[in-house]
Parts: sequence; structure tokens; C-alpha cells
Amino acid sequence: MLIQRTKLVLIWIVVLSVSLLVHLIISWHASRSMVLKIQNADDNTRVTEVEVELSREQAERDELVFEEAIEFEPPEVLVPAAALAPPPPDVNLSMQAAAGGSSRGFSVPLLSDSIATQGKGLAGFGAGVGTGLNLSTQGFAAYVEGLRETGLDVVFVIDSTGSMGWVIDEVGARVVDIVDAVRLLVPVSRFGVVVYRDQGDPDYVTRLRPLTYSLNKLTGFLGSVTGEGGGDVAEAVTEGLRVALQQSGWRLGAKKVVIVIGDAPPHMENRGRILSLSREFATDQGQISTLDVSHESNPALLEAVVGRAVDHRMYRNQPIYDFRQIAEAGGGIAATMDGDVQVTRQLVSLIMGGRFAAETALLLEGFN
Repeated sequence: MLIQRTKLVLIWIVVLSVSLLVHLIISWHASRSMVLKIQNADDNTRVTEVEVELSREQAERDELVFEEAIEFEPPEVLVPAAALAPPPPDVNLSMQAAAGGSSRGFSVPLLSDSIATQGKGLAGFGAGVGTGLNLSTQGFAAYVEGLRETGLDVVFVIDSTGSMGWVIDEVGARVVDIVDAVRLLVPVSRFGVVVYRDQGDPDYVTRLRPLTYSLNKLTGFLGSVTGEGGGDVAEAVTEGLRVALQQSGWRLGAKKVVIVIGDAPPHMENRGRILSLSREFATDQGQISTLDVSHESNPALLEAVVGRAVDHRMYRNQPIYDFRQIAEAGGGIAATMDGDVQVTRQLVSLIMGGRFAAETALLLEGFN
């Protein structure tokens, strides 16, 4: 019995040993196969490394850093409501860009056919103007179209010595009408003012209100100016014009208009300088016109002062020589008050090129 049990144990030991040996052989073969596969995979695999280096320019664009803070103050009044309103109902205008209309979708004041046929005389035009007036208005429409495309900057250069007090008051009182009349045609227009006296004046030689959209700034500046000083014949016209041309803050590409308003010439020694400045300005989309408001050039003003008629033949009845020279050099027009005692019509006419007196006269009929 004992022998049988011993044999049985030996048999189990042999079977277990064989089983263990078989298991070890199978495991060895399996692990050997896996190692070979991994080695083959490593040999056949290629790793490509791509290094991307950002250029300095790209790196700088990742973050915007401003060395100085950006300061921008929007204009108080970009375009006043009156500038976008239609003409007052009592203005006898046909709102068309030209006889055949405009493909650009805007309109500008144009004389109606009834005005031409009625034969009303306006601003020097007599009865029966007919076709000639229509051609003029078509030219006016084209001129306004060009201004709308480029923009319009206007600077008034005003003599502020003692004899000019009434002009300063008049411009200050009517500047809103002037601006509204111009913006009815060219909505995005800016205005500035330079006032001048004479060398050695205790208060100032020039004062500047740079170009602005704001009517409040314009009226505020003009309200602070009074007519004082002067006494001799010539004034600092050259210095006033130089400040206007060089310091007003003109827009690039805009039509630039300067109107010199005074009653006295520049100093004789400065005539060459002022003409040189005017010619240079005219070559850069600029135009300089002059308005002589002296009694010698406007006997009607003298009549309003003295309250009686005067002999017009005793007076110059045309702009002073220096003002004519400045306007010629600056590509503009030299004008007088032309019998008016208010400056509104003359200023709007000169702003709009000076060649369209009839059209601007009709435009201003709607303004009180």
C-alpha cells in the first residue's frame, strides 16, 4: 500500500515538473517574440522633429504695446442738425445735383427754371440770364460734388484793431448762419479763426482758434474778441495769414479756404513774404480770398454810419491793391461788401469759390 502511494506521488511530481517546464518554454518563446517585434518596430520608425521659430516681426505682433497713451477727444458737434435738414421752405431752390440728376445719390441747391424765366436780378445778374445761369448752376453742382469728396476746411483771418469792431460783432452774430449755409452743401466742414492786430500791440499780435467742427468753440472764441488798438495805416496782415496757413491744423487732402477780412494793408516790407506764402498755399489745395471792408472801398458802409448819401465817385469802390495781390497769388477772389452792410453773403460766396454769387445768394434767402 505504501509503495502504491509513493508511486502516485512520484507520478504527480513528474507531471507537475513537465507542466512547469512546458510553461517556462512557452513563456520564453512568447517573450522572445515580443522583444523581436519591438526591436523591429524601433528600427523601422523614424521621428522627425520640426522646430518652428517665430520671426521677430511675428513675435512683436503677438502683443501690442503703446509707448504713449492714445488721446482722442471726439468733436462736440460733428454735423449740426441744421446741416442735414432740407432747405427752409421759403428758399426758392431745386434740390438737384444737375439738370439730369446725380448718380451719387445726393443733391445740392440748384436754381429752378422759374427763377431763370422770371428774370429776377440777383447778385449782379440782370433779367434774362436763361441758359447762362443754368450752366453756372451745373458748374456749381460739380464744384460742390468735389468738395463733398475731399472735405472743406475754412479759416477766417480777421483784423481785430479798433476800426474792425463792427465786423467782429457781425461775424460773431452770423457765424452760425454762415456755417449752416455751408454745411447744407458740404456737411463735413470745419472752421477756424485767426485774429490779428499789429506788431507791438500790448495784448496780442495774433490769436488762433484752430479748425474745429464745434460751433460752440467758434462762437466762444469770437465772443472773446474785441476791436482795439491800431491807429496807423498798415497792420500785421502777414503775421495773421502766416499763423492761419501754418498752425490751423488742416486736413490732408481737404479743400483749404482762407478768407482775409480787413480794412488796412500789410506793412510794405512784408509784401514779398505774404505773396510768397499765398502762392505756396495755393499749390496745396489751398485758396486765399480777401474781403475789403474799408469805407474807401465801400461807400455804402459810410452812408450807413453817417446816415446820408455820399458821392461814390470820390471813393475807391474796389479792394485795396494789396488785397487784390494776395487773392491773385492765393488763387482766390478779392471782394468788397458790394453795397451790403452785412458780411454773411460775401463770406459764404467766397467760401464756395467766389464764382457762384447767384447760387449762394439764393441759398441765403432762407436764413434770417
